Parts: sequence; structure tokens; C-alpha cells
Amino acid sequence: MENMGKEEAKVRIINASIQLFSEKGYDATRVNEIADAAGVNKALIYYYFKSKEDILDHLLQTFFKDVKEFSMNFIKSYIVEMIKAGRLDIEADRFHFTRKDDIENFLSGIRSYYGNIIDYIIEYRYIIRILLLESLKDSKHKHDIFSLYNNFMIRSETNPFYKMIHDADADFDISDYVEFKFFYSLIPMLSFAAYYDDWKKIRGLNDEQLRASFRRALDNYVSLFVFGQDIIIEKQ
Repeated sequence: MENMGKEEAKVRIINASIQLFSEKGYDATRVNEIADAAGVNKALIYYYFKSKEDILDHLLQTFFKDVKEFSMNFIKSYIVEMIKAGRLDIEADRFHFTRKDDIENFLSGIRSYYGNIIDYIIEYRYIIRILLLESLKDSKHKHDIFSLYNNFMIRSETNPFYKMIHDADADFDISDYVEFKFFYSLIPMLSFAAYYDDWKKIRGLNDEQLRASFRRALDNYVSLFVFGQDIIIEKQ
């Protein structure tokens, strides 16, 4: 089999796994079923992956990696660069922008970031369904969802988001106010992706309308923390 053929087979294996894991659940899916759905033999699956668990590991790690890259690009462009340019100063409980157009530029960046994230999680919503399903079971992947918490919300040198911002402005900190951020920011976005198809039918909306509606909801959420040229990051 040519290299291109092998790569196409790997993609079919991954896509078949996503479909079956999300429909039947990870535990109920057998490798033979993945092979049948992908149109490959079982041996080829083991050529690429050590086990069914290895397939799921690959799916989740790819998802985490992509979300991390989206977020790092936003932080670098709209936080770190603005700090370096003297356009943003992080105080104990807020982001303070030197000019009104600076905060407008930042908010525009947030909207673009959320738009990219929304498009991504909808495209990979079946992986998110798997992630949420596994988080409710007593399995190896039970706590994988909390790795998103570890990547975004802990005060640690191993947290690239915290380190990048803190290195630019040492006043930046992450407080114990993480429950709100996790359960009212991250979880709603994952839930939106997981229930996307069913909710679209219930609401009678097409893809463009539903995505636009969710973006407006996010805009309203962000606006709650904007006061003049400040964005409150910690309620005292």
C-alpha cells in the first residue's frame, strides 16, 4: 500500500472510531466494528494504534493540542503584545486598557477567538461527546476533562497560559475563583457542542443561525465584565 493509501486508511480508522465511540460509547465499541466501519482489516488498525484505548488517547490529545494552540495564539496577540506595547496593564482584579480603542480591539480579538473555538468544537463535537461521556464513567479517561482545567486555570509554571501572561506582567494571578470559570465558561461551550445537532432541530435553526445565536450569547456574557476601559477578571 502506498504512503498516501496508508494515510487515508488511518483517517478512515479515526473517523470510524469517532462515530462509533460517540454513538455506542467507548466501552461498547469493538475493534472489529471499527475495522468494518473504516473498510480496513483489523491488523491495519494495530499497525497504527496499540489498542482501542490508544485510539481514544490520540483523539483526545489531538483535541487538547488544538484548543491549546488556539488559546496560545490569542494570548500572544491580544494580551502579551498589548502589555509589551504599554496598551494593557493587568491589575489585581482587572485588565486596564490605556485607550478606549484598545479595549475595543481586545474585544474584537475575543470575538474572533470565540468564533474559531466555536467552529472547531462543532466540527469535532463527536469527540467532545466522547470526552463528556467518559467523564461520567469510572474509566481511565474519567478525569481527562479536567486536563482542560489544568491547562487554563492553575497557578503553575507548567501552565503555559499562566506563565506566558505572568512573564509579561507579574501582577497577573489566578485566584481560587475557578469554579465559576470552569462551570460557567468551559462546560457551557462543551455542552453546546455535545448537544448541537439535537438543539438545532429543537430550535428549528440552520447552522449559521445557531452559531450566530451562541456567539451573541457569548458577547453578552463578556460584556458583563466590561466597565469603561476595564475588564474585571476577579470579583472581590
